[in-house]
Amino acid sequence: MPYLTRLTRSKNNLQTVILRIVHGGCLLLFTVIAGCAPSTATVQLSPATRAEVDAMLNTLQARYDLTDSLKIPQMMVTIEEAEQREEVRESLWYKKSENGGELLHIQALGPVNEPRGVAIANQDKNQFMLRLLNEQKAFLGPLSDGALQEIFGIDLRVSDVLSAIFANPFLDGRTNEFTSVENSGAKFTITRPGTQEGHIETITLLVREDEPRVTEWHIYDGKGILQQRAAFADYRQVGGILRSHRVEIERPLEKTRVTVKIAKAELNVEIKDSKFDIKPFLTEDIEIIPLAQSAQ
Repeated sequence: MPYLTRLTRSKNNLQTVILRIVHGGCLLLFTVIAGCAPSTATVQLSPATRAEVDAMLNTLQARYDLTDSLKIPQMMVTIEEAEQREEVRESLWYKKSENGGELLHIQALGPVNEPRGVAIANQDKNQFMLRLLNEQKAFLGPLSDGALQEIFGIDLRVSDVLSAIFANPFLDGRTNEFTSVENSGAKFTITRPGTQEGHIETITLLVREDEPRVTEWHIYDGKGILQQRAAFADYRQVGGILRSHRVEIERPLEKTRVTVKIAKAELNVEIKDSKFDIKPFLTEDIEIIPLAQSAQ
């Protein structure tokens, strides 16, 4: 059983609370089921439909290409697990490095905005760290799919971290594997194979004022059972780029729902590389737990 899963069953442990807080934010960001290559047959779209879809996908891609950095000073994260419900505040910093890597820093905040937990993912250095500030402990290891699964107890892909940040399920490059495209007015529903054998994904886009918005993203298993739902809403212009300010992730089988409400987002602001350096958090007085040991 993953370390986090075991800890969350202890209600009075401060370390448990911090882990669950950081878990909520990271579940939002590292959210998509991993697995094998898809096997469902794809279809050839008509030239007109292909052109419409390509125009929407190009716009979604441009939003990512034009965003070199993202700063969210405060976002409210609601975590619901079965009968339990928590609301916490978090801050987020994201940046593309000069080497083309992705850098991410998340902080869970206490009652007076003091950091309680810090998660840093540095793609350039292939590092992932989860630091529990009050408990003098840090989880440290390579930035890999397996490492994330050890911490969060869910089969996760590092490569899909951007999908939730940018409300764009197509950033993984799977833009030609569609099994169907349905159109009703301004609403488009795209179906494609999932990343696991037999899984199916449906992605709903709504076009308003010539701007496509991803509103729903569902993942079903081979029996048609919903595995995960992501919903994106409250779209606003930030620096000329349309962004979702409300994201909801639901995993029905695990009875887990994470809702993030962003009060304010800042794009393409200066963020120093030192923000993504893990060294200041790895002082001599803390216990460093290698991720390979965290599941034991």
